[in-house]
This record gives sequence, structure tokens and C-alpha cells, in this order.
Amino acid sequence: MISETVAPRVESAESTAPTQSGIARYVPLLVWLIALLSLVLIPAKIVGYGYLPADDALRHAAKAVSGKPWQQILVMSNEFPIDPHPGWHAVLGVFHKALNLNTDGLVTLAVAGLMFLVMAAPLPWLRRPEGWLAALLVAAVFDPRLINRLTLGRPYIFTMTCFLTILLMWRRRENERPTPVEVGVTVALIALASWIHGSWYQLGLPLAGFVLCGWWRSAVYYGVCWVIGTIVGCAFTGHPFQFLYQCAHVLLGAFGEFHASRELVTEFLPSGGDPTMLLAITAVLLWRSRSQDWSPRQILNPIFMMGVFGWLLGLKVYRFWDDWGAPAMLLWIGIQVNEGLSAKLEPSSFRRLMLTAGIAAALFLSTTVDLSSRYTGNLTNEYLREDDPTLAGWLPEKGGIMYSADMRVFYDTFFKNPHADWRYVLGFEPGLMLPEDREVLRKVQWNYGDVRAYEPWIQKMRPADRLVLRASSARLNGAPNLPMLEWKYAVSDVWIGRLPGHNGQ
Repeated sequence: MISETVAPRVESAESTAPTQSGIARYVPLLVWLIALLSLVLIPAKIVGYGYLPADDALRHAAKAVSGKPWQQILVMSNEFPIDPHPGWHAVLGVFHKALNLNTDGLVTLAVAGLMFLVMAAPLPWLRRPEGWLAALLVAAVFDPRLINRLTLGRPYIFTMTCFLTILLMWRRRENERPTPVEVGVTVALIALASWIHGSWYQLGLPLAGFVLCGWWRSAVYYGVCWVIGTIVGCAFTGHPFQFLYQCAHVLLGAFGEFHASRELVTEFLPSGGDPTMLLAITAVLLWRSRSQDWSPRQILNPIFMMGVFGWLLGLKVYRFWDDWGAPAMLLWIGIQVNEGLSAKLEPSSFRRLMLTAGIAAALFLSTTVDLSSRYTGNLTNEYLREDDPTLAGWLPEKGGIMYSADMRVFYDTFFKNPHADWRYVLGFEPGLMLPEDREVLRKVQWNYGDVRAYEPWIQKMRPADRLVLRASSARLNGAPNLPMLEWKYAVSDVWIGRLPGHNGQ
């Protein structure tokens, strides 16, 4: 009787062993599927709210739909004859024509596509995708500003993707010559970023990472790749050297001729050091330093040094930390978590599968929650539209100019009226303005709330022109105290002024 009861149990255990090993065999595949699915669902959920960014993504989409050069859209200096982002507008133009997407559709595509692209770029270079998911989770918790910047649908996200890929591809090249494939890929990425984004100088920053950790040979090789890639990318415009000069000129103009920091956009302000992210980096450093396979030399590499360099420059200009320092530090965190998990969890471990699922769930929830209406705040926006009958006679006429000292007026209005036959005195960059108009803008910003600063523009207004003020930015409690114009409260927060006795008919 005993042998009869024992035998079936042994047989049952043997019969279940192949099933367990069969499940374990699929754990690595399931981990990768969870990682990729989470990175697809995150941007899909965000755009599913109806989310639209507040700035450049709107004007990029409108530019592609309009089919017009900037000279027909902005009142601008003749020193900038070339589109600053020719490749990005070409890409958006292809989707506009191929899929018949309007401005809303192009922005949605840009937000979701670029966010997935930059979040997925490091995965092919890491053995454990859960390590990168953990790094993104650290950003979502300790530096949500970085995650928010990944949702802006702007071409700098493509440059950031190239930056992360280059750092990962070159991270083990301390004393080795890069292979022809690595050289070719690096040159191609730099060329594409230069053509699409226009800021060719930004991908020269990894040189600092190589130099700071003493990788002189890699610095030389990468420097050559950067020069070649930049020239090739700028050549795509048909005016390589003029485009090189114009990009540098725009950069200098963005920081020139201002008196107070409030005249700059937020990303040009100092970072303040981002102490919460520093706390997270320190925690990871302490955790990894207790591992037997860890050496202090692991921080003497281009990725960590690039993060340090970006943090230092960020103390002066936030964008160095946002776009270069913080992403590099996230890469370093992802690599550290990757190595730490590799030492503790078997690739086919069921615990690894559960850990990945938990990290992915936390990442999805932390990045997609509508905290402080960050993804739905735009749903209540009202726009100036040509087809609005209540605004008949109040928008600029054919050949007219829309005067405003608020970039949001340009972004919103151009986004909803890409084919309108008027121009904007202020677009996406004050450095592009005519000197006399930029002087008025700076006086408005300096005399914050004093509408008399607009008088030079009013004096040169024609019947076809309009002056547009946002009540919140101009500190208005009612109609602007500018009796030289007649006023209409057009949409929420927006007043439109025109010359008296002219109804636009």
C-alpha cells in the first residue's frame, strides 16, 4: 500500500517539471514584452487625455501644414533666411500629406512618437530592460520635470535620443578604436539630428564626457565623427555653411539683449541643483558600492561624467541639466540597476518577471496620472479662429500684422490658423525679431503690467493690424487703458485692439 501511494506522487512531480521549465524559458521574452508594452501604453494614455503641449509642438505642426516659409509667417530679420528646423518640418509634412493629418493630428503623432522613441532607445543596449524601466521610474518620482519634457513633442527629443544612443554605443571605447559600423552610425545620428533639430552644436557635448574621464583617444575619434556628421546634416539644407552660422547666431540671440531673467523662457533659467534627483543618484551610488563587483572607477566613465557636466552647467541654464545631464544620469542609473539585478536574479527567474511587472505598473501610473491637470489643462483653452463669426472684423486682415508680446498668442493662434494671411511680430524666438520690435518687447517685459510700453507698436499700426494682449500676462482687470484703440474681449483672457472706426469690412 505504501509503494502504491508513493509512486503516483513521484510520477506527478516528474510530469510537472517540464511544465515549470517551459514557463521559465519564456520569462526573458515576457520581460521584454512587458517593457515594450509599458513604453507604448504610456504615451498612448497621455495623448488619450486630449493632451496638447503649450508651445513649440504647436508651431511645428502649423508650419508643416501651412507650407509657407517663416518670412511669410513672422515679421523677422533678414539675417535668418533658412528654416531652423528643416528636417522636422519635412518629416511632419510627409505625415500631413500621406495621412491627411491636421495640426492636432500632427501634434498627437509627435508627442506619442517622440516619447516612445526616446524611452525605448536604450533598450537594445541593455541585457535587462527592467533596469531601464527602474531608471525611468526614478525620474518620474524624483524628477517629474524630465518626464514632462519628454511629452512636449519637440525635435530636441530626437536629438536626446541620438545622444543616449551615442553614449551607450561609446561607453566601452576607452582605449579601443571604434568599429566602422559604430563610426557610420554615429555620423548618421549626428547628421540626422543636425538636419531635424538644427542645433548641431549640442551633440558636441559628449566630448566633455570623454575629456572629463580622460578618454582622449575616444574624444578625438568622436570629435571627428561630430564634425563630419554636422557638415553632412547641414548639407541636407542645401546651404551647409550658412546654416551652421545661422544656428549659432540664433543661439547667441536667444541669450542676448535682456535685462532681467524674467525676460527669458523657463528652460534658460538656472536649475537650482535639483536636490531630489541628487538624492536618488546618491542612494543608487551607495547601494552599488556595497556590491562585490563594484569599483569606484565605474563613475569614471563618459556617461556619469556627462551627467556631472550637465548638472554643473545646469546651475546656469536649466536646459543643460534637463536635456543632457539628467538623461545621462538616468542611463547611469539604468546600467547600475541592470548590473545589480543581473547578479541577484537569474534570467528565467519568476521573481524577475514579477519585479518587472511591478516596476512597469508603477512607471505607468506615475507617468500617466493627471497630476495638477498637467495633461488636461489644455482642454479648456479657447483659441482665436478665423472661422469664428464672433471675431469677424477683429482678427488681422489680409497682409496685416498681429502685434503681441506674449509667445502663447503666437503658438495658439498659428496652431489654429496655419493658412491665415497675416504675420506675427513675435514668434517662437525674440532673436528673430526686427531690432526695433525686439526693443518694444523688452520694454514690455521690463515694465511688467504697464500697457504704455505698447505705444510704439500702436503708433505704427495700420488698419489691417491688430494688438493682442492676454489679461493674465499684462495684468489687466478690464479693457486695456490704451484709448488709441477700440477693444474687444475675444476669448478667455484675450483682448484684441484695432484702430478706431475700422471694423475690418
